Amino acid sequence: MFDGTVESLKLFMSSIIASGVTLMGVSFKYILVLIVLMIIDTTFGWVKAKKLHKWKSGAARWGFIGKIIELTFVGMLYLLDAAFEITFLEYMGVFYFGACEIASIIENYAEINNNLPEGTEEIAEKIKFSIGTVITKKIKNTLTDLIGNNKGEK
Repeated sequence: MFDGTVESLKLFMSSIIASGVTLMGVSFKYILVLIVLMIIDTTFGWVKAKKLHKWKSGAARWGFIGKIIELTFVGMLYLLDAAFEITFLEYMGVFYFGACEIASIIENYAEINNNLPEGTEEIAEKIKFSIGTVITKKIKNTLTDLIGNNKGEK
């Protein structure tokens, strides 16, 4: 389900943060923060899968590919900024995907340890769903169709 209001809010907040970061002249250090968030999210995902006895190598593989796609997208934004001397899009991408990673961490933590305030997990789910998620799923489905899937996962 696509929630345009949440998506618009994420883009707006990412734009505001990116504007502030650009004005302060901050370098690409935020990519490192995004990568750390991805590592935390992946670790929590593994712990959740182990706890719920739902480990699937296919899910882990596609989760990793999704993270690579996010980093590639941010890299393309960096190239666009460099080509057109904008210095804004790169930070917007980093903060946007950072918000998605934080939401995913909250969701995973909620499933590992059931003591979050009621409604927190639903809010995180809405924040996590994004255009990036849609793009990742479309790429996954395209790759699955091209290379086939011997276990019937989709």
